[in-house]
Amino acid sequence: MPVYDVDYTHSEVESEEMRLLLVHSYTVSHKPLNWRLAMLENWDYASRYLEPLEYFTSRVHLWRNKAGELVSFLIRGHEMTWLQVRPEYRILEADMFDWAEHHWAGEKARLQTMAYDYDMERQGLLAQRGYQDQGAIETVRIYDLAKPYSEAALPPGFRIMTLAENGNTAERIALENSIWGVKLDEAWFRGKSSAPSYSLDWDLLVVSPEGRQVAACLVWIDSRNRLAEIDPLGTHPDYRGRGLARALVLESFRRMRAGGMRY
Repeated sequence: MPVYDVDYTHSEVESEEMRLLLVHSYTVSHKPLNWRLAMLENWDYASRYLEPLEYFTSRVHLWRNKAGELVSFLIRGHEMTWLQVRPEYRILEADMFDWAEHHWAGEKARLQTMAYDYDMERQGLLAQRGYQDQGAIETVRIYDLAKPYSEAALPPGFRIMTLAENGNTAERIALENSIWGVKLDEAWFRGKSSAPSYSLDWDLLVVSPEGRQVAACLVWIDSRNRLAEIDPLGTHPDYRGRGLARALVLESFRRMRAGGMRY
């Protein structure tokens, strides 16, 4: 499989190629092999009006096959280096690590990456290269929507609606800041909401009896694989402990199932 590596330019074509590579990788087992789709689209779109072009071009490297098709790429975060590869091109992973260790390891000659607990192939390659297991960094939960789940239950006066129905994007940004203790603004929302898999109809909210947005659950849809992701989910600190996030998850399951999603 002759391949060649190229620099990343952060073009719309490349963004779509990267997105489709992740979508394709789910078709093997309906489990993540690479980044989840929401992670890529958050990285690519939520920061595009906040960061300069160099922020993106210095953090991605691409590999293409003889036909010019994107078959793998690297993404460098603040601490982690992430491999993204089409399942049929996993033989490239050693070469990708070679490139990353040479270009991105830094003066300390140290690189951090990850492997899912079920990805024994990636774990074996890392062990052969002398990497040490530093423990879990996230938990991914996969739900079969064909199974029965409880109905969403909210305290009296609270209701679930979409951001498309609510319409107050400024309050949605303020809610995000309150939940996570961050300082996001309109530029962040403009970028994030331009992502291909984002929809105002899947940005779910709990609204209080006073009409205040108090919890949010953002769902990303992958119709090709009949799956959806929740990322993120959170409740305003003043309204926690009332079951609002649980109600949002259960309602999102109901809507996913109605929309033809399976996982």
